Amino acid sequence: MQLWWLLVVACSVLISGNAKLIRLAGGAGNTGRVEVYHNGQWGTVCDDGWGLEEANVVCRQLGFESASWSRTMAHYGQGTGPILLDDVVCDGSETFLTQCSHSDTHDCQHTEDAGVDCYSVLNNVRLAGGGGNYGRVEVYYNGQWGTVCDDGWDLIDANVVCRQLGFESALESKSSAFYGQGSGTIVLDDVDCTGDEDSLDQCRHNGLEEHNCVHYEDAGVVCSNTPNTLLPTTDTPSSLLPTTGVWNNVRLAGGGGVLNNVRLAGGGGNYGRVEVYYNEQWGTVCDDGWDLNDAHVVCRQLGFESALEGNSNAMYGLGSGPIVLDDVDCTGDEHSLDQCRHNGLEEHNCVHYEDAGVVCSNTPSTLLPTTGYITEELTTLLLSTSYFTEALTTLLPSTKVPIRLWRWRVDILNTVRLAGGGGNYGRVEVYYKGQWGTVCDDLWDSDDANVVCRQLGFEFALEGNRNALYGQGSGPIVLDDVECTGDEDSLDQCRHNGLEEHNCGHHEDAGVVCQNILNTVRLAGGGGNYGRVEVYYKGQWGTVCDDWWDSDDANVVCRQLGFEFALEGNRYALYGQGSGPIVLDDVECTGDEDSLDQCRHNGLEEHNCGHHEDAGVVCQSNAKEIRLAGGAGNTGRVEVYHNGQWGTVCDDGWGIEEADVVCRQLGFESASWSRTKAHYGQGTGPILLDDVVCDGSETSLTQCSHSDTDNCQHTEDAGVDCYSVLNNVRLAGGGGNYGRVEVYYNGQWGTVCDDGWDLIDANVVCRQLGFDSALESKSSAFYGQGSGTIVLDDVDCTGDEDSLDQCGHAGLEEHNCGHHEDAGVVCQNTPNTLLPTTDTPSSLLPTTGVLNNVRLAGGGGNFGRVEVYYKGQWGTVCDDLWDSDDANVVCRQLGFEFALEGNRNALYGQGSGPIVLDDVECTGDEDSLDQCRHNGLEEHNCGHYEDAGVVCSNTPNTLLPTTDTPNTLLPTTGVLNNVRLAGGGGNYGRVEVYYNGQWGTVCDDGWDLIDANVVCRQLGFDSALEYNSNALYDQGSGPIVLDDVDCTGDEDSLDQCGHAGLEKHNCGHHEDAGVVCNSVLNNVRLAGGGGHYGRVEVYYKGQWGTVCDDLWDSDDANVVCRQLGFEFALEGNRDALYGQGSGPIVLDDVECTGDEDSLDQCRHNGLEEHNCGHYEDAGVVCSNTPSTLLPTTGYITEELTTLLLSTSYSTEALTTLLPSTNILNTVRLAGGGGNYGRVEVYYKGQWGTVCDDLWDSDDANVVCRQLGFEFALEGNRNALYGQGSGPIVLDDVECTGDEDSLDQCRHNGLEEHNCRHHEDAGVVCQNTPNTLLPTTDTPSSLLPTTGVLNNVRLAGGGGNYGRVEVYYNGQWGTVCDDGWDLIDANVVCRQLGFDSALEYNSNALYGQGSGPIMLDDVDCTGDEDSLDQCGHAGLEEHNCGHHEDAGVVCNSVLNNVRLAGGGGNYGRVEVYYNEQWGTVCDDGWDLNDAHVVCRQLGFESALEGNSNAMYGLGSGPIVLDDVDCTGDEHSLDQCRHAGLEEDNCDHFEDAGVVCRVFDNVRLAGGGGNYGRVEVHYNGQWGTVCDDGWDLNDAHVICRQLGFEFALEGNSNALYGQGSGPIVLDNVNCMGDEDSLDQCRHNGLEEHNCVHYEDAGVVCSNTPSTLLPTTGYITEELTTLLLSTSYFTEALTTLLPSTNILNTVRLAGGGGNYGRVEVYYKGQWGTVCDDLWDSDDANVVCRQLGFEFALEGNRNALYGQGSGPIVLDDVECTGGEDSLDQCRHNGLEEHNCRHHEDAGVVCQSVLNNVRLAGGGANYGRVEVYYNGQWGTVCDDGWDVTDANVVCRQLGFDSAKEGNSYALYGQGSGPIVLDDVDCTGDEDFLDQCGHAGLENHDCGHHEDAGVVCTVL
Repeated sequence: MQLWWLLVVACSVLISGNAKLIRLAGGAGNTGRVEVYHNGQWGTVCDDGWGLEEANVVCRQLGFESASWSRTMAHYGQGTGPILLDDVVCDGSETFLTQCSHSDTHDCQHTEDAGVDCYSVLNNVRLAGGGGNYGRVEVYYNGQWGTVCDDGWDLIDANVVCRQLGFESALESKSSAFYGQGSGTIVLDDVDCTGDEDSLDQCRHNGLEEHNCVHYEDAGVVCSNTPNTLLPTTDTPSSLLPTTGVWNNVRLAGGGGVLNNVRLAGGGGNYGRVEVYYNEQWGTVCDDGWDLNDAHVVCRQLGFESALEGNSNAMYGLGSGPIVLDDVDCTGDEHSLDQCRHNGLEEHNCVHYEDAGVVCSNTPSTLLPTTGYITEELTTLLLSTSYFTEALTTLLPSTKVPIRLWRWRVDILNTVRLAGGGGNYGRVEVYYKGQWGTVCDDLWDSDDANVVCRQLGFEFALEGNRNALYGQGSGPIVLDDVECTGDEDSLDQCRHNGLEEHNCGHHEDAGVVCQNILNTVRLAGGGGNYGRVEVYYKGQWGTVCDDWWDSDDANVVCRQLGFEFALEGNRYALYGQGSGPIVLDDVECTGDEDSLDQCRHNGLEEHNCGHHEDAGVVCQSNAKEIRLAGGAGNTGRVEVYHNGQWGTVCDDGWGIEEADVVCRQLGFESASWSRTKAHYGQGTGPILLDDVVCDGSETSLTQCSHSDTDNCQHTEDAGVDCYSVLNNVRLAGGGGNYGRVEVYYNGQWGTVCDDGWDLIDANVVCRQLGFDSALESKSSAFYGQGSGTIVLDDVDCTGDEDSLDQCGHAGLEEHNCGHHEDAGVVCQNTPNTLLPTTDTPSSLLPTTGVLNNVRLAGGGGNFGRVEVYYKGQWGTVCDDLWDSDDANVVCRQLGFEFALEGNRNALYGQGSGPIVLDDVECTGDEDSLDQCRHNGLEEHNCGHYEDAGVVCSNTPNTLLPTTDTPNTLLPTTGVLNNVRLAGGGGNYGRVEVYYNGQWGTVCDDGWDLIDANVVCRQLGFDSALEYNSNALYDQGSGPIVLDDVDCTGDEDSLDQCGHAGLEKHNCGHHEDAGVVCNSVLNNVRLAGGGGHYGRVEVYYKGQWGTVCDDLWDSDDANVVCRQLGFEFALEGNRDALYGQGSGPIVLDDVECTGDEDSLDQCRHNGLEEHNCGHYEDAGVVCSNTPSTLLPTTGYITEELTTLLLSTSYSTEALTTLLPSTNILNTVRLAGGGGNYGRVEVYYKGQWGTVCDDLWDSDDANVVCRQLGFEFALEGNRNALYGQGSGPIVLDDVECTGDEDSLDQCRHNGLEEHNCRHHEDAGVVCQNTPNTLLPTTDTPSSLLPTTGVLNNVRLAGGGGNYGRVEVYYNGQWGTVCDDGWDLIDANVVCRQLGFDSALEYNSNALYGQGSGPIMLDDVDCTGDEDSLDQCGHAGLEEHNCGHHEDAGVVCNSVLNNVRLAGGGGNYGRVEVYYNEQWGTVCDDGWDLNDAHVVCRQLGFESALEGNSNAMYGLGSGPIVLDDVDCTGDEHSLDQCRHAGLEEDNCDHFEDAGVVCRVFDNVRLAGGGGNYGRVEVHYNGQWGTVCDDGWDLNDAHVICRQLGFEFALEGNSNALYGQGSGPIVLDNVNCMGDEDSLDQCRHNGLEEHNCVHYEDAGVVCSNTPSTLLPTTGYITEELTTLLLSTSYFTEALTTLLPSTNILNTVRLAGGGGNYGRVEVYYKGQWGTVCDDLWDSDDANVVCRQLGFEFALEGNRNALYGQGSGPIVLDDVECTGGEDSLDQCRHNGLEEHNCRHHEDAGVVCQSVLNNVRLAGGGANYGRVEVYYNGQWGTVCDDGWDVTDANVVCRQLGFDSAKEGNSYALYGQGSGPIVLDDVDCTGDEDFLDQCGHAGLENHDCGHHEDAGVVCTVL
């Protein structure tokens, strides 16, 4: 070791003299291009004569022991400077390269730049016998791995090893061969490290191989916290890659976790038994519930991309440790297994034969091809390093059957290749003694071949070849008489004669053919039997280059695809250029191969081609050499094959007869259209036929009369549209992929009889519908009986047909069946589009057209967003040019008669898939959308806000959700033939009729059972059970269409009844009529229990009856619960658990599969057929009740909790009724107001509190989001909202802020705490308004009070008016209007949170209530806080009826505001008044008025107030005019105005606003005026996607940041990928906007992007250098900013928040330490140090952009300030974002002097320093700042400054401080200038300096140091 350091010192001394400096560039620390420094610049060395002797001199000069390789031909890239040395010849004894013989002139180019790979004594360390971060310590010495003795081994030594391996530190040091005994030499003993060393060989020790130990003393380590990849130094040897591999070290980022160590045992590199490290030993995972999602998490945790399989039943052998996890349930997105749900650690019911396993896939590696075999070049590269044996094993990728390199032994035969053949076949060669040799074929067989193929990464061998089949090799014959069993991992584990022991010649060289890797081939860009050849490789499709491409190659492709032979092999990208990699080139097939990769070729992805050379084929087709081109599967240009090429047909005389012949020849029934004038594009080949005349009886086109000569151009190419009788197939009565098979024939849908129906027939149907295959065939009308004709019977498919009418059958409408025999199918869910080529080509292009599947989404049965099925998913249609003709085609395609409307602007919501069609232009006569003109598939310029929709008329019943509605659903006549039930269930609800393009209601005046019968019969039910009035099913919102309806009972539809006239009425929506229609068992209820549990009862024959529990199980219970609207059942109960019923027993022996929609779809004995008594009545417990049971604000009131807990199910019922199933999913705020209070959680049947230890804003955010708020404003401590009285449930809560509920956060354990109630935690949540329509729940739930009747609501009205109802005894009741007056109403309104009452109402103005009458003779004084404090007659003491129910109108009539006609944050202002939305006139409209609207909507402020109906004309009343707000009001109706509906305006004066969404924009990852664009939204910074990003968008950003304009708009994450949400996509600015949120975009967080698409900008003409990206403010910068007119705007824009004290700086110190000063009232002031501590300091440091604080200082440590003292008694929790969020006395409220000024020392920005351009202890000083390395200017640079650098690097001191770029000029920013250290500092940025990146220097002034070494 002393020799090593003497060598370094000697080098440093000599190199600092006249000798030329030397460095390695373009490689890693010990490898690279050799560069020498001369005459002020770096130059290269020419490789003429370059060899190992010369490389040795370079490596020794750089401080390495020797060279392992000399590199030529610019191996490490071409240099850019002069070539300084040529013809270098060293004898090996030289100290410097310049001492070698050389020429100073040269005849070279940079392509000849020389390089080296250097070698160091103990530079390679690995961990063996353990896992990625733990194991036995082994060092590489003298060509082998040896161990370290544990004498004196401790944690300090372990730290050095772990840091050397790239880990942060060591967790443990292990001794006594804890990880097993090693087998090599013992290299080190008595190791004694100080802990600061970079590698083990810098520590004291006995000497190499000097020891008194044996292997049971081998030392080990457990390392923690895998490497920080931010600091990859390239210049020093310590940065060499640890030989344990790139991917075998795993860490868990972003959290802790008990189980952060995972390994695979019993298998191979990427597969095996899953084991986790827990309690100091490895244990297994039980396979209960184990699936692919769980496997994904394990594989990603191990560094793989994903999992291929999740295995069970101890596939990889039984483990022996504890079973640590059971019932693991991952979503698949977790980072580690312990983030997944499970039973608890070591909680299980398993044994080891249930151990779980995985197979992982796609390990990242840029070094080797993912197919797993070794090329010659790659092997040469790998063998050139001293790390070969271990590095290779870690760098090779693993596949499903991995390369088993981990068992290879050192220096034998661990490298194998195939030569003289192709990728998967060839002569077997092994690498031995530095060269490749062959294997003799004596005894060579398939077992031997299998070992070779597996060793190369293939699954198995197809053949073992002999007799030098792939040519004779030229190297030594290394192996003979090889005898493998077949199970070995490599050839050298097999028996053989001995190395180079043989009696063979090269004519006996052995070979193999391995299972091929390119067995998946497809044709793209053409048709079924022709197209561009593509092969599947490395997870994607790639092409084949056409060099040498001929018919032999084409034959192989066609046979591989299932065709007989090839007609043509095409070149020059005839079928379009591909877009993936070019996989094969110079393919040479004999024609007899089975697949392409058996042919000779250059090697995978080895080519010299472009995609203009993509190869193609035409395969022999079953269609008699005729094809359709340029269209879809059944449409296109007619082309015929003749004389080896395809040609077209001229359209002279072309008509439907000729088209019929073509279509029949292609297998279609007939033609639907003959096309002329090159309708499907012009062909390019010869015109082969002209003047074709067919009589229609011909079987092929060439049988028709025709001319073989032509007088045509390709503009006359003929085409056809072929038609198939039964090309429209659908599934009815089921779901998306299952149902009754129906075919469209003769203008209507009909069924298929199940005679002979089987899985083969079902497969044809499913493939025709776009699915892969069928799972089941169903018979006996399994999905209900159809009602149309029976079209097909005795269907007999072979399975290869493309559509059902190609199968054998009895004839159309020829059958002997009834509808009880209707056939059905269950299809496998959506198709796998990756590997279609193994099936026959006919499956690629279904003859019914590309887009034959259309659906309506987001609406109802006959209306919705139009979606088409394309490429395996549903996509939308853009509304450009969308009209009624287009809508008619969609509706007819769906089986409707015609369209009522074609809708635009995403009326039914925005879709989420691709936009498939745009500019659709139908004539209206087409049969399907893809027959209409359009731009092309997925060719569009649209966003989803333009999704098209339709409303269809005359729908058949199968499209509506009711399961038992007859087919006579909608009569074809009448104005009001569309009727629906809303607000209820399948057979009951509010009656609504469709009129004038919208749904409206029916008034209940005169409404009776006769009228209800007509509605029910019109809907397909037998009759009505009930008629309802008084808006029983809630009030509708559209027009009231009918009133005074008077039916006789015989009418077919409502509009045939007498009525007052359309839209003629005297009603309000509180009179909306409803019905309950009769259905056999459509009505189910739960009796004798609670809301979600009870005895199952069904309504039959006019009364409720029960269900017998014979055979009753969870499947039956699931059906009941889903029928009732619950998600699923928790239990199915028996034995009359909820009491015996009293009605008939309706059902017995119920047998449901669980998928039915209602009980009567299940098997049973028959109605009222049973052998039971009521003691057998069945029951259920349902889960996941509808959200309507909970208040819409998302949090739980005390009354609601009391209600829920009043049942015997308390803990289970509550967790079921709430949104999640966690233990602590019920949280409330107590002791405060609606959005603030003491945090309480419900646990063990009572409410408890949370202790405030470690409580911060992250924890508060989780609580607030759990309660339905957006985020938290504060996290409070010290029982701010009073002390709770229940148990303390949680303590030491540590949330990251992303959890969904508190119990997902770390904590001590339930009821594990050391707290009292004076430490109860609290929160203040941001109170976001609901901008939708008013709900029936009112602000009462926001302000709980005390008292019996503290819950009050308004029902039957709107947000601020309605019937008064109070909650008592578990139900809502009304208040009688006896004595009711305005004083009483005031109490109600104030209790609800309003200011006062405007009106009091009586006589059930808002409808009669239905519960008890709770109060009567109410007599309030007006001062009461709640209604029960007023005088009254007593609870439930009254003499009233519900016609006397009292009501109120509370003040704030306009509290509902919305923006219409625009986007999320901009639009026309509309207010809700008199049950409709109206507008605001723009007279006097200004920014103050806009501010009020925006704040009322929950935005911070307004950017603009718009006039002149900028967002379109409104259509309702004009509610407000002459609005005059001061800007401070809470809502518009608090502003002055002309009066409600008092105006002199028209709608062209409608006012609008633009609200500020994100006023904070910044540039990240770059410099002052350039970087990644980030916007502040929802409390965090997010990025902008670069889709559509251009200079106009960049201009807006730059102006928003205070720059004049933009120079560039950048894409593709030029400034690095962001890490937050992607906030904006498809931004489209005109360039004139003031901020980004004024531009058009997809919507907030609506995008289809990833972070490699992050947008950036380069701005120009800034008024200053803006703010450094680290976030802290220098005095000079602040002075500059404050001196400009931009201050108030620019400063608030550039800084992260807009708080009063958002500008903080450090004065009197250095970059990261100093006196804390805040900017207030135009000047800088200080902070008093009373109560000042590390929490306060942390907030300051984070606010300044540092990670945390090292110290909080007091007593004016950095000098006394001179301005005001702004803050005193500051008390931060540490989680705040800025100082003014902390508690304090108040601004300028203090009792201090400046001798008490507070200060901080922040974690250093520049704590990473390196030496570059020199050696280990000398070089150019570089500091890491803003994501890159920069230099230090030498102004004032001296040895004192150098001392600080050297100590920071771990040296004792400095020998020299160098200037004038002695070690070469750096290339990054100059970070520091005028450095002035005292010499005592720990880091360079603690020294005085000019400021970060503030300098007047060039790189010729870069500073350097020489550090002393002992």
